[in-house]
Amino acid sequence: MRAPGRVKGILVEGSDGHEYVLGFAPSAPGPVPVLSRRRPDGAFEAIEDVHEASRLARFQIGLTSSHLIGPGWGRHLFLWMAFKEALKTFPAVPSWPNLRG
Repeated sequence: MRAPGRVKGILVEGSDGHEYVLGFAPSAPGPVPVLSRRRPDGAFEAIEDVHEASRLARFQIGLTSSHLIGPGWGRHLFLWMAFKEALKTFPAVPSWPNLRG
């Protein structure tokens, strides 16, 4: 069963007083990460300059480890890394115990 709702991104409460959404934009050959900032009217606006978006992601989300650059990361490296860092903040998904412990 497919739900009618869609996950659009991860909401980040910035230390600079702004709210950001880390999401994806369609692109060829695959989606690319995008950082958006909430405007005064409440809507989110994508930060088009990848260097500025990467700088904000590094300062607002932080990077705790180094990463190897892989295929498809390109100039969005820090935004891909920001997704990995943001996902670390969520609790682990409960799972059934297995025979190994």
